[in-house]
Amino acid sequence: MTWKTIFNPFEKFDDKALFIVGIIFFLLTIPLCFWTNICFISIYRIAPFTTNNLYDLILPTFISFAVMITVLFLLGKVFYRKTRIIDIANAVLISQIPLIILIPFEGINFVKNTIENVANYQQQPTEVFPFVDFLVMILYTIANVGCLIYSIAIFYNGFKTATNIKKWQHTVIFCIVTFVTVMICQILNN
Repeated sequence: MTWKTIFNPFEKFDDKALFIVGIIFFLLTIPLCFWTNICFISIYRIAPFTTNNLYDLILPTFISFAVMITVLFLLGKVFYRKTRIIDIANAVLISQIPLIILIPFEGINFVKNTIENVANYQQQPTEVFPFVDFLVMILYTIANVGCLIYSIAIFYNGFKTATNIKKWQHTVIFCIVTFVTVMICQILNN
C-alpha cells in the first residue's frame, strides 16, 4: 500500500466495494452517536445531541450526507458530464470514516475526565498542574486534527477523481460549494 492509495483509495479499489464500506460505516454512525450523545449536523460538524430515540439521530445524519452527495453530484455534472453518483457518494462516505472512528473516544470517561481536569485547572490555577491530563488532551487534539485533515484530503481526492477536475478554478468552486453546503446543513439541522 502506497501513500497514494492511502490518500486516494478511489483509484485503487472497486467503486462497489468502497460504497459497501462507506454504507457500513454510515450505519455504524447512528448507534455510535446515540451512545456518545453527539450528532453529525453536517459532514464536518459533530455537535452534542441528546435524545432517547434513534430516529432523532437518523434524520439529521441522513440529511447531512444526502445533501452533500446531491450538491456535489450536481456540481460534478457541471464540471464533467460523465460524473457518476456512486463516485460522489463514495467520496463523501469514505471521507467520513476517519471522523467516525473517533466517535467512540467521545464516550470514554477517561478522555472526558482529562479534558474536565484541564478545564478545572484553568478556572483554579492555584492547584497542581495536571500534566498527564494535559498531555492526554493534547494527544487527543492532535489525533482529532490529523483525522480531520486526512478526511478532507480523501474528500477532495474523491471529488477530483470522480469529476476529473484539473483547473484551480474548479478546486476553488468546490471549496466554496462545500463550505456553503456544510453551513446550510448546520442551519437545517439546528
